[in-house]
Amino acid sequence: MAMVGFSFTKISAERKNSGGKAINIESNAGVTNLVEMPVIDPKKSVLKFEFTFTVKYEPNAGNITLSGELIQLYDKEFGAKILEQWTKDKKILPEVMREVFNVILAKSNVEAVVISRDMGLPSPIQMPRVDVKPKDKSKDAAASESKAAPKAKK
Repeated sequence: MAMVGFSFTKISAERKNSGGKAINIESNAGVTNLVEMPVIDPKKSVLKFEFTFTVKYEPNAGNITLSGELIQLYDKEFGAKILEQWTKDKKILPEVMREVFNVILAKSNVEAVVISRDMGLPSPIQMPRVDVKPKDKSKDAAASESKAAPKAKK
């Protein structure tokens, strides 16, 4: 399984007035279509996963929608198995779903963070924060005493 390509085909964002209320952020991703693409090597299968990623800011504060395509390369037999499962009941094999959704979420979340900044909306993912606490002077004194030079032997 190798990623051949990834692109966004549609980007939409809207900011509305939240009225000063607390905003709840919900994000969701889903594969909307799966198609086999032509390939030169008869031993390989190229599948295009079409997807939609959405971020909703509730109550009615805004939204971000990203649509795109993820193109993956598989062995011919495994690609046929994936496509058969999709055609049968619109589901993706669990071992494929993990990889596909990790790529979609990683790339879409980064794009959504940039869009949210540009639109004046809160980030859809929690950003890391540094918390600096004042030093405990009693611990510093004990540490410096233990680091003192050893006494010379006579």
